[in-house]
Amino acid sequence: MRGIFLNNADLETEDLPSAKSGLIAKPASSTAKPTDSTAKPAGSTMSLAELLRPESLDEIAGQRHLFASGTALRSLLENGAFDSLIFVGPPGTGKTTAARVAGKTLSMPFHPLHSTTAGAADLKNISEMAVSYGRPMLLFIDEIHRYNKTQQNLLLKLIDDRHIKIIGASTENPTYSLNPAFRSRSMIFRFRALEEGDLRELAKRAVPHFKQKFDVDAVDYEPALPDIIAEAAGDARRFLNVLELAAMLGKRKQGTLTLSVDGLDDIVKKRNFDDDEYYDLLSAMIKSIRGTDPDAALLWALKLVKSGVPPEAVFRRLMISASEDIGNAFPDALVFVNSAYSAFMNVGLPEGMIILAQAVNYLASCPKSNKSYMSLHIAQEYLEAHDPKVPVNIAHNAQGYKYPFDFGGFVAQKYKPDGVKFYEPSDNGFEQKIKERLERLWGK
Repeated sequence: MRGIFLNNADLETEDLPSAKSGLIAKPASSTAKPTDSTAKPAGSTMSLAELLRPESLDEIAGQRHLFASGTALRSLLENGAFDSLIFVGPPGTGKTTAARVAGKTLSMPFHPLHSTTAGAADLKNISEMAVSYGRPMLLFIDEIHRYNKTQQNLLLKLIDDRHIKIIGASTENPTYSLNPAFRSRSMIFRFRALEEGDLRELAKRAVPHFKQKFDVDAVDYEPALPDIIAEAAGDARRFLNVLELAAMLGKRKQGTLTLSVDGLDDIVKKRNFDDDEYYDLLSAMIKSIRGTDPDAALLWALKLVKSGVPPEAVFRRLMISASEDIGNAFPDALVFVNSAYSAFMNVGLPEGMIILAQAVNYLASCPKSNKSYMSLHIAQEYLEAHDPKVPVNIAHNAQGYKYPFDFGGFVAQKYKPDGVKFYEPSDNGFEQKIKERLERLWGK
């Protein structure tokens, strides 16, 4: 394994000087008094995100699939049994924090870099720094996928010389941007957007800080929390930043601080609906697409966004509809909506709404078929009731297998148990051609 990327973090281990400074860090005195990271001064100007920054893997919000006891990544970070790790996931999901905690856990000095500002010269300076320091150093590189071939080759040398361990972070899959040699030395772990329960836990952790900062006995965050959670979209950093603003705008009465998002209209889109109406709007949009009414579909899609639903959430429903309701009647629909979502993420709001509207109109206007969707459920039900065995002619050590290309591209032979049929194409759109081809090859 090989690849580590960390973020700026105030570890209790030595902070190394900038590579550009040309200075070599000296080991901290063994008699130095350790920093008490939990003793925050009452008048601290640190942000809430900084105050709640985890000091251990157990304190990281969410990511239980990565940091629960006995998981592979936790073992690697606690024992240092890696050369290079790559953390992939959305912003604010703990990638930087995990790297910082790893450095602290391993008592390793670390140096954070960002790929857009640190070039080959910085990497060479860090290499010299690590050699002079006399023990391995942890190097964190944010947005690792942006490094070119030359820079990646330098990282390979740092890894192979055993002076540095690397943790890389990326918000997008770096697989295709990393050269094979670097990829072979790295292990990739995927971070997920935080769930509502994770964000609520962060809100609970913030209460003692709010009590101290605002000199109150109790904190009521529930009135503002649904809007803040919706705005954060799984990003812990953004959640804490907006939560802190809501506390500043909160009302103090009889020793209780009640958080408020009033006045944050440019930052937080309030949910102007309850859960029942939310699902009603989603249902209306999807049923309008399924019913081939682009005007109705657009109406409900825009009301969802106007009511405070993130456009990204609307796009996720459109992707499902493209496969469930359109399917093979127009297979390009799924490709189109994925491309539209990518374009929306690149453009952002408000212009991105043009792309959302196009996607809704397109899907609603396409021919429809749910036959592929239905085949999934029929096949799942079959497997619940049966335990099919692979026919001997298509097994690993096949007996009697007929290679289709020896017969012009197709030959009828046994591929499944007798009488099994899940997919029955419709006569709609492109799926009619699929149906005609399958009937021509297999008969009705």
